[in-house]
Formats: sequence, structure tokens, C-alpha cells
Amino acid sequence: MKNNIRFRVILVLVFSLVSLSANAALVSRFGGQAYYDDKLNITWMANANVNGVMPWNNAVTWANNLVFGGASNWRLPSMDVNGDLVLVDCSTVTESVCRDNEYGYMFYQNGVTKSTAGPFSGIESQDYWSSTIYAPSPANAWDFNFINGDHNWTGIGPGTSLFAWAVADGDVLLTPTVPLPAAFWLFGSGLVGLISIAKRRKQ
Repeated sequence: MKNNIRFRVILVLVFSLVSLSANAALVSRFGGQAYYDDKLNITWMANANVNGVMPWNNAVTWANNLVFGGASNWRLPSMDVNGDLVLVDCSTVTESVCRDNEYGYMFYQNGVTKSTAGPFSGIESQDYWSSTIYAPSPANAWDFNFINGDHNWTGIGPGTSLFAWAVADGDVLLTPTVPLPAAFWLFGSGLVGLISIAKRRKQ
């Protein structure tokens, strides 16, 4: 009887954990300065308007050179994650298919819009640049609007400026704060120092 009750309790706990993990989506990082999306496995800056509007090339450069929270792998969101040159309209597809469009997923699956920003700040009414070039005409890039979930393509010339929102691949809490080559250099330096000390003691 006791074993039967324990088994049922364990089953309830397991199903509860599975349910929680299935529903979990945006997890706070750095005291709410960033949010990890455990479905897309990317981290979003909490502030969707850090630098205002800028041309596409500037936006790409800004995001790629951003260092925040020890992470340096920031970039503009992709609207074609699998690289098949087909834009997924998240208003008409399933959750799993929508994962191919990071902006679309944020709007249609996470429910983050201009009027319902959730934990985010600075979401603007003007469109946001993506990193995705519009394949039929490479002089354009896809953009996204957080008022109505609309997407379009816009010329990437210096005369056109839109907002930029930065994301990082993976969970930034798991990103090494010291770049790997530097870590090896530090390890090597420490090892050389220890060997030198050991030699002095022998003398």
C-alpha cells in the first residue's frame, strides 16, 4: 500500500515537472536585464531599444560587437533560422514550425507585442531589422513590426533606419565570461609559475 502511494506521488511529481518544462518560455537573466527563451534556445536583451534607429549594416555591426553579461555572441534576430530562404508566417503555422522565425515566435507564441510587452521594455511601433536578407532581392532585409505582427522587406541602404533588438545564441548564463583562448593562456601562465616555484624550492 505504501509503495503504491509513493509510486503515485512520484508520477504526479514527474508529470508536474514535464508540464512546467513544456510551458516554460522566458526565464530572467541578470536580474531581468535579459530573458532566455528555452524553446528557441536564445537569450533576448530585455531592452528592445538600446541604440535607437540605425541603418541595417550599422545594426548588424552593433549587435555582432555587443558584449553584455559576459556574452559576446549577440546578433540580430533571424527570420529564417533553418536557412531554407523561406520566411515562415507565424500567424498561420504551428508552434514548432514558427520556431524558424525568432521575431514571429516572440510575437505569436510568447505574446510579446508593443501593447503587451511582458517583461521587456522599449518595444517601439516602428519596424525592427532582422539579420535575414530577402533572398529574391539581396538589397533588402526582412523586418518585423510589434504592433500587428506584420513582416516586410526593407532596403538595407544607408538612407533607411529601423530599430535593432539583440539576441544571443543559447543561455547567456552558460556562456564563458572568459574567452577560451584567454582561459588557456591564463592556465598556461599559472602552470609555468607553479613549475618555477617548484624548481626554486628544490634548489
